[in-house]
Amino acid sequence: MTTQLFSVAIIASGCKTKRGERCYLCVQRKFRMFGFACATLLCLAAATPQDWINIRSLYRQALKSEGPLNDFSSKSKSLADVDPLAKAYYGTALALRARGSIAPTTKLSLANQAQQQLNAAAALQPKNLEIRFLRYSFEYGTPSFLNMKKNMLADKPLAVQFAKNPSPIKDIAIQFLNACDDLTAAEKSALR
Repeated sequence: MTTQLFSVAIIASGCKTKRGERCYLCVQRKFRMFGFACATLLCLAAATPQDWINIRSLYRQALKSEGPLNDFSSKSKSLADVDPLAKAYYGTALALRARGSIAPTTKLSLANQAQQQLNAAAALQPKNLEIRFLRYSFEYGTPSFLNMKKNMLADKPLAVQFAKNPSPIKDIAIQFLNACDDLTAAEKSALR
């Protein structure tokens, strides 16, 4: 709707030719300016290195207690529309909310939302190992009867690879994977 209104405004504001028609070059120039403005806004909304330090720090804290969960959720949600990794962290925040919820319907609703966010992030950046680790850890923790473990086989080797590479949350990945009964002893020993 907004795009349509903007398009009408652009066309209405263009100059007219001698026959009273809209000048094609003016309309084209204004569409280019609109595209540049949108690209500039997306760049301004992108996550900064400090944002990632904050998000990962809040993630680390939210794993231990529910206190920082609101900050973690709001910070990752604010960037989820412009960054797939932030979308994955927002999905993780939803999963942590589900874990802490008492009501079964709320748990299921949050788990479904978490799955949607994590799957969308993985679809946007399928080679991002951090996203794949976050999705693997979510699916590993869901009960089998929910049928949310569809990507575990594909994500497992990428999650293991993530734990072997340098990362600000490498220690969390190694600790999680060492506790998994899904990994063999050989896979666990290779994590060090």
